[in-house]
Amino acid sequence: MQDRPDVSLGTRSPGSGADAVFVDRSCGSCGPCLAGAGLWCLRPTAQGRDLAGPVPVDRVDSLAAALRAAAALAEVSTVGTVLAVGDEDGALGVLVRAVTDARVLVVPDPFDAGVKDELGRLEASGRAPVVVAGPDVRAAVRAVRRGGQVCTGGPVATLPSVTELVQREVTLIGPRDVAGLIRRLDQDTWNSAVAAAA
Repeated sequence: MQDRPDVSLGTRSPGSGADAVFVDRSCGSCGPCLAGAGLWCLRPTAQGRDLAGPVPVDRVDSLAAALRAAAALAEVSTVGTVLAVGDEDGALGVLVRAVTDARVLVVPDPFDAGVKDELGRLEASGRAPVVVAGPDVRAAVRAVRRGGQVCTGGPVATLPSVTELVQREVTLIGPRDVAGLIRRLDQDTWNSAVAAAA
């Protein structure tokens, strides 16, 4: 995972080149940190604090994206069904189920006929009130019910237009505190998410 100066979630090498450890570099005292948005710290520290045990380097990027998406979902008061766009057996599925008590469907294609049928049985509108987007945020905006919420943690390949957001009355939700999410996960959930990251 490439560190960005405007985001406090980083990694460090614990010694072996095969593993990395997620670190929280938030300062805890700037405006975003005090507002509970430590991910967007304005003065990240150089070293940071370890958040969990080592992760294979080849899983860091996909696990970080799943963590950011799950942290965005943690910002939502969900009622009904959450549709997460991703691999059923992937890290996103593990983490989404860990952060919400809502009914969760994890699917690779939100427009699949079987998914539409199932949502028709579960939701009066036939669409989920909350969609956790994969890289195609535009598809998530089209899949969520009117007035719904789309959670995204990036990386993003396709964005919706402002017109699409306004016409469908959709709210985009981003992550605020990934470090806090990691600290709340029990060890079994963390191990499952790491194992499922690809």
